Amino acid sequence: MRKRIIFLNICLISMFLSGCWDQSLLVSRTLINGVSFDLEENGDIAAAARALNIESKGAGQFELKDELVATKSRFSSEVGPFINYKMPGKIDVSKAHIILIGEELAKKGIHPFLELFYRPKDAYVTSRVVITKGKASDVLSIEPQKSPIAFEILRGLEAAELSTNIPRETVFSTWSHVVDIGEDIILPYIEKVEKDRASIGGVYLFHKDKYTGFSIPKDRSTLLLLLMDGLSKEGIMALHLERDRSIAFRVTDEKRKLDLVIDKSNRITCKINLEIDINVVSYSNNFKEKFNTDSLNKDLSVLLTKDAKKLTNTLLEANCDAFGVGRKLASSHQDLWKKLDWEKDYKNIQFEPKVKVNVEKTGTVF
Repeated sequence: MRKRIIFLNICLISMFLSGCWDQSLLVSRTLINGVSFDLEENGDIAAAARALNIESKGAGQFELKDELVATKSRFSSEVGPFINYKMPGKIDVSKAHIILIGEELAKKGIHPFLELFYRPKDAYVTSRVVITKGKASDVLSIEPQKSPIAFEILRGLEAAELSTNIPRETVFSTWSHVVDIGEDIILPYIEKVEKDRASIGGVYLFHKDKYTGFSIPKDRSTLLLLLMDGLSKEGIMALHLERDRSIAFRVTDEKRKLDLVIDKSNRITCKINLEIDINVVSYSNNFKEKFNTDSLNKDLSVLLTKDAKKLTNTLLEANCDAFGVGRKLASSHQDLWKKLDWEKDYKNIQFEPKVKVNVEKTGTVF
């Protein structure tokens, strides 16, 4: 009886210690933390992978090597296997933290490269998707002084996302936008600025899965994201005002309302009302003048409304439906939507943005 009890206990313990069916030992993998894709002049795809090669030294000791491997192929589906041939161990491309796509390749379409990371059953769909100004391989090959470049880029992206400078776009969200005929995506872009550093430049505007050639720099991208109802933890902005004044402030809260107005001739007007609460960080005003909150609210509201109109004009010129006007039409005005050729008719809509600013805090100086 005692032997039977011991045997049953061993069986139960073995069941709990058996592990997952799809587990993979860390020492058997080469972990890819960043990949890049570029378009060659002859039409080939140049791909590169930045990886941590983990080698066991025994007695629980490991050696990490940051490696860069490049390859070329005519087809996107061959990129993964070609990289695998050049690297030891089992390649885990789906776990890449950063996916960099060169701007020239992005103009041709990014859908085939998203598919490489979206379709696998163990895909890491939270990988960041970033477009590069110039060649993506130039950014991926940067040798920073501290951690691997992919992790440096990731930290920079996370900081910019929290400040509402760029959207947080992953493989999953990018794929969802690309296949959605009623909304276009905007993606962050970065560029190599020094030998060992890359910098976030702003956002690129897309139509479907193609980069349109239009961009919004980071000093204006925050306002675009606010108009898209995309405030993150806070929004950090700086503006030049009349009478040689400048101001920096944090957006702490927003209320955005988007309405479509359709007249009898089916002309579409998109009205965007944005109200933001801000905390003043710095304000270069004549110290002899009394600080006037109402006047500052008015000045900022007028200036940001003008900037918002410029942004919506750029969206129309790029044929980028970043506000998802098409999706809203398809859901609330189905009869009209069926008659439209959105490829052509989107550029005919009218945007009427209006921004209202409320200064909540001015700091201890004023």
